[in-house]
Amino acid sequence: MLAPAGNSPVLYAGREIDIITLLKAALIQSSNDAAEALAQAAGKEKFLALMNQKAAELGMKNTVFLDPCGLNPENKSTPADLAKLVAYVYRDHPEILAIVKSNDFWLEDESGAWMKFQNVNNFYPLAAFVGGKTGYLPEAKQAIASVFEVKGKPVAIVVLYSANRQNDVFRILEKL
Repeated sequence: MLAPAGNSPVLYAGREIDIITLLKAALIQSSNDAAEALAQAAGKEKFLALMNQKAAELGMKNTVFLDPCGLNPENKSTPADLAKLVAYVYRDHPEILAIVKSNDFWLEDESGAWMKFQNVNNFYPLAAFVGGKTGYLPEAKQAIASVFEVKGKPVAIVVLYSANRQNDVFRILEKL
């Protein structure tokens, strides 16, 4: 679970860490090893099966998850499917969106030094940003699945295969 790209020095062999902390690390800093550790806690195959089962329950017909952290270029989805996921999280699990609004998350490394997990989502300080998750793969370029408040209403904004997701999201917000 410590093998994926982008591993964090605060997650190391032998460390005991709770699931909420792993979730925060995975969402705030896109810690791939934290996502792998979350999957391992349930059993990786079972975790992936549950991810794909939830996608099916949400009507995400064009989505398949092959790994828990999004590094496998064979993972597939569409903007429409990701909008369904974002709507579900907004409606049923707003606490997840609240996590990604934070930039005050610290953990000790193996030497005992405190390290800050930097929020990799540039939208977190914006008042209109409700929450969301960014991603990047060379094959898929930049992506974001998010919720913004626009004229007092929640709006899902999903951008895939972007050269600059921040500019793309701002252009969408301007149009709205």
